[in-house]
Amino acid sequence: MAFSPTTTATQTARDPRELYEVKQKAVKYYNENGVPNKMEDVLNKMFYDNPSDVFGYLANYFEKFSTAPTISKVKAREAYDSKGQPTIQTEVFCTVKNNVRLSATVVSPSPNSHLPDNTKPEDREGDDTERQNSVTAAVNILNTDLNNRLTGLDPAQQQEVDNVVSKFYAELQAAEEERLAKEAEAAVTEEGSTKDVETASQASASKGKQPKSATKGKEQKKEERVKHSGNKSKNEKRKNSGSKSVKGGKSQMSVAVPMEPTEKFLPGASAVSAVSRAACVAAAHIQQIPVYQHIAGLRFAEVPFEMTVPVPMVTIIQSGRAALGKSNCIKEFMVVPKAGMPLSKSLPLIQKIYNNVGKNLFAKSGVAAKLTNDVGAFCPTFDRPEQGLDLLQEAITQCELTVGEDFFLAINCASCEIFDYDPVTGKEPPAPFPGQDMHKEKGKYELLTGQAKVADDVVEFWAELLGRYPSVIAVIDPLRKQEKEHWMRLSDRISDQCFIVGGQAYARPGLLKDEELTPDFVTSGIALSLDRLNTISDTVQVAKKLQDADNQVIVSTCYGETADTFLADFAVGVKARFMKVGAPVRGERTAQLNRLLQIEGMLEMSGRLAAQTEYKFPHISPPPLPEPEEGEEEVPAKKEATPRKK
Repeated sequence: MAFSPTTTATQTARDPRELYEVKQKAVKYYNENGVPNKMEDVLNKMFYDNPSDVFGYLANYFEKFSTAPTISKVKAREAYDSKGQPTIQTEVFCTVKNNVRLSATVVSPSPNSHLPDNTKPEDREGDDTERQNSVTAAVNILNTDLNNRLTGLDPAQQQEVDNVVSKFYAELQAAEEERLAKEAEAAVTEEGSTKDVETASQASASKGKQPKSATKGKEQKKEERVKHSGNKSKNEKRKNSGSKSVKGGKSQMSVAVPMEPTEKFLPGASAVSAVSRAACVAAAHIQQIPVYQHIAGLRFAEVPFEMTVPVPMVTIIQSGRAALGKSNCIKEFMVVPKAGMPLSKSLPLIQKIYNNVGKNLFAKSGVAAKLTNDVGAFCPTFDRPEQGLDLLQEAITQCELTVGEDFFLAINCASCEIFDYDPVTGKEPPAPFPGQDMHKEKGKYELLTGQAKVADDVVEFWAELLGRYPSVIAVIDPLRKQEKEHWMRLSDRISDQCFIVGGQAYARPGLLKDEELTPDFVTSGIALSLDRLNTISDTVQVAKKLQDADNQVIVSTCYGETADTFLADFAVGVKARFMKVGAPVRGERTAQLNRLLQIEGMLEMSGRLAAQTEYKFPHISPPPLPEPEEGEEEVPAKKEATPRKK
């Protein structure tokens, strides 16, 4: 030890008794923390292990005894997604080994808008204002309330973090409901007092003219009752007559099921998903493991040794009601490589298919047909859904691939967007652009412009179309969930050849995790996204719940995606069968694909990569009819007609 006059002077000046007490405190302190025993243990092990980096060996040994890292600060700021829309960038700082460090930075995607793509700018202003207000509120919530509540929590305890965040949002909802209730009560009270004043003034003004006015009032009320009953009967007649569609001389009833009330989100709801995702990434980085491995630990009791990479489900063409042309029934035309094909091989082929579609559109309709939308998909004009399916099959064949063997097709029907709600039984949103209400028939699906179909016809339509295209292996939302009987009838006819996927048909994970899966509505796949109130814990729980029910999980990106690649890790961690990424172009889309490629290489290098098994489609049968109760006669089965003898 180097000689220090100051140190020596201090030691000589100290009282021996004081030095003895300090030594005793030091011995007690080190013994209570087990330092001497651990030092002896590591020195003995290190001597036999003979590491080249002595101090690195010591650091790794003592690291496992350090205090669990905790969140020290949550900071959020406004950022932008791929469409230039405002979104949230969330940072989580953690105290790790007595040092505060930035552990995670996450840029969340923007929630999908309910407005169609061709909405006019002036009609979109309200949606843009609402989005901006929500982002501003979310940033404020993250920097204040959630920052205070999450400080001191272990980010690795994902369920605890999500519970704190969800509880806070529930408190905000309760406060908002209480405020609205008070406003409604005050409005009723004010209206009642106003009516009392009006009644008193009318009574004083009509004093002395009571008999005449009373007679007139009775006659007026009688006329109003007659008029009201007449209007009511007319409305009923109009409703009944409008529920019949004549086709081939036969009348069909369209039972208009009302639209389910949409969940209203408070401003700042996106903070829930944002901080949940950021805490998950922070926990993985602190543990120095890949994010997908940390998520696999949340999904499974024990992280499996072998892991799979999801098959990319890539959108090549986008159509639907908002697109030009008469065809409304298919919103997304997608391609899917065969199971077991490595990403390193399938992604170049997907790019070739995409480019071939662009070349074919250019050859047929010129440069305007090659224009793409916000997800990078082509948007040509279709009058029939077969045009899009034929275009994809042609592009696949041009790559010297076999349709139905090397590559398959998938479609997103988005049935909720083509269903026109009956204003008598359900709520219909106002037309977001002029002319949208033309040719509408309420309570029906407008599969083609000007051709509205009831649910029975829709079942026949999809069964016939998919019978001609056996290469389609996934159908997303062919009907609304409200038509459960028709959903099951359609599934009974087509489930042997493709996955029946529920996207909008299912509630968000936070609600679905507590719902019971009933036999009257069954799917073989579910599309999950991470936005707004969808926490990591809820989404993982729902993925497990549906996988246990023999469903394939599809992890889906949003339209307003960012270059953040968390979703790719999440898809691998929950063992998703597919990942719906949008088109194979644009930076925010290719970032997800590049991350999947990287994960595939990492798993292959460590000998943990497992190939996806072949596609097997579970048959979905309608639930059996309830047995008749005692005293009820059983409906006799129809006898089959005896064939005529020749």
